[in-house]
Amino acid sequence: MQRILIVITRYRFIAFSSVIITLISSAVLWQSGTSLSLIMAIWCKVITTGLLLLLVHFFRSSQFFFFNNLGYSNGIIYRNMADADFIISVVSFSLVLWIR
Repeated sequence: MQRILIVITRYRFIAFSSVIITLISSAVLWQSGTSLSLIMAIWCKVITTGLLLLLVHFFRSSQFFFFNNLGYSNGIIYRNMADADFIISVVSFSLVLWIR
Protein backbone atom coordinates (compact mmCIF):
# COMPACT_ATOMS: atom_id res chain seq x y z
CA MET A 1 0.00 0.00 0.00
CA GLN A 2 2.85 2.37 0.82
CA ARG A 3 4.34 1.78 -2.64
CA ILE A 4 1.06 2.78 -4.33
CA LEU A 5 0.88 5.96 -2.25
CA ILE A 6 4.43 6.87 -3.28
CA VAL A 7 3.56 6.36 -6.97
CA ILE A 8 0.47 8.55 -6.60
CA THR A 9 2.54 11.20 -4.82
CA ARG A 10 4.99 11.24 -7.71
CA TYR A 11 2.23 11.33 -10.31
CA ARG A 12 0.85 14.57 -8.89
CA PHE A 13 3.67 16.47 -10.61
CA ILE A 14 2.04 15.85 -14.00
CA ALA A 15 -1.50 14.88 -12.98
CA PHE A 16 -3.53 17.95 -13.93
CA SER A 17 -2.15 18.47 -17.42
CA SER A 18 -2.03 14.76 -18.12
CA VAL A 19 -5.67 14.23 -17.20
CA ILE A 20 -6.71 17.20 -19.36
CA ILE A 21 -4.79 15.76 -22.33
CA THR A 22 -6.35 12.33 -21.72
CA LEU A 23 -9.84 13.83 -21.64
CA ILE A 24 -9.25 15.73 -24.87
CA SER A 25 -7.84 12.63 -26.57
CA SER A 26 -10.79 10.58 -25.32
CA ALA A 27 -13.24 13.17 -26.67
CA VAL A 28 -11.57 13.05 -30.09
CA LEU A 29 -11.67 9.26 -29.97
CA TRP A 30 -15.34 9.37 -29.00
CA GLN A 31 -16.19 11.67 -31.91
CA SER A 32 -14.47 9.62 -34.60
CA GLY A 33 -14.36 6.11 -33.16
CA THR A 34 -11.97 4.75 -35.79
CA SER A 35 -8.82 2.75 -35.21
CA LEU A 36 -6.79 5.56 -36.78
CA SER A 37 -8.05 7.89 -34.04
CA LEU A 38 -6.91 5.40 -31.42
CA ILE A 39 -3.43 5.34 -32.91
CA MET A 40 -3.35 9.15 -32.97
CA ALA A 41 -4.59 9.33 -29.36
CA ILE A 42 -1.90 6.90 -28.20
CA TRP A 43 0.86 8.83 -29.98
CA CYS A 44 -0.51 12.08 -28.59
CA LYS A 45 -0.24 10.61 -25.08
CA VAL A 46 3.30 9.31 -25.71
CA ILE A 47 4.55 12.66 -27.00
CA THR A 48 2.82 14.82 -24.40
CA THR A 49 3.89 12.54 -21.55
CA GLY A 50 7.47 12.82 -22.74
CA LEU A 51 7.17 16.60 -22.85
CA LEU A 52 5.60 16.72 -19.39
CA LEU A 53 8.38 14.56 -17.97
CA LEU A 54 10.92 16.83 -19.64
CA LEU A 55 9.33 19.88 -18.00
CA VAL A 56 9.33 18.13 -14.64
CA HIS A 57 12.98 17.21 -15.11
CA PHE A 58 14.01 20.80 -15.79
CA PHE A 59 11.74 22.65 -13.35
CA ARG A 60 10.78 20.25 -10.54
CA SER A 61 13.64 17.77 -10.20
CA SER A 62 14.88 19.59 -7.10
CA GLN A 63 11.78 18.27 -5.28
CA PHE A 64 12.87 14.66 -5.79
CA PHE A 65 15.32 14.66 -2.88
CA PHE A 66 12.69 13.06 -0.66
CA PHE A 67 12.24 10.15 -3.06
CA ASN A 68 15.99 9.91 -3.65
CA ASN A 69 16.48 9.53 0.11
CA LEU A 70 13.95 6.68 0.07
CA GLY A 71 16.17 4.90 -2.44
CA TYR A 72 14.42 5.75 -5.72
CA SER A 73 16.50 7.01 -8.62
CA ASN A 74 15.25 9.73 -10.96
CA GLY A 75 14.76 7.16 -13.74
CA ILE A 76 12.44 5.10 -11.55
CA ILE A 77 10.54 8.24 -10.56
CA TYR A 78 9.98 9.20 -14.20
CA ARG A 79 9.03 5.65 -15.15
CA ASN A 80 6.45 5.49 -12.37
CA MET A 81 4.95 8.80 -13.48
CA ALA A 82 4.72 7.57 -17.06
CA ASP A 83 3.27 4.20 -15.97
CA ALA A 84 0.54 5.85 -13.91
CA ASP A 85 -0.26 8.18 -16.81
CA PHE A 86 -0.52 5.36 -19.32
CA ILE A 87 -2.67 3.23 -17.02
CA ILE A 88 -5.14 6.10 -16.69
CA SER A 89 -5.14 6.72 -20.45
CA VAL A 90 -5.59 3.01 -21.31
CA VAL A 91 -8.57 2.79 -18.96
CA SER A 92 -10.03 5.96 -20.44
CA PHE A 93 -9.54 4.88 -24.05
CA SER A 94 -10.91 1.41 -23.30
CA LEU A 95 -14.03 2.87 -21.71
CA VAL A 96 -14.60 5.17 -24.67
CA LEU A 97 -14.26 2.35 -27.18
CA TRP A 98 -16.35 -0.04 -25.08
CA ILE A 99 -19.20 2.44 -24.57
CA ARG A 100 -19.16 3.64 -28.15
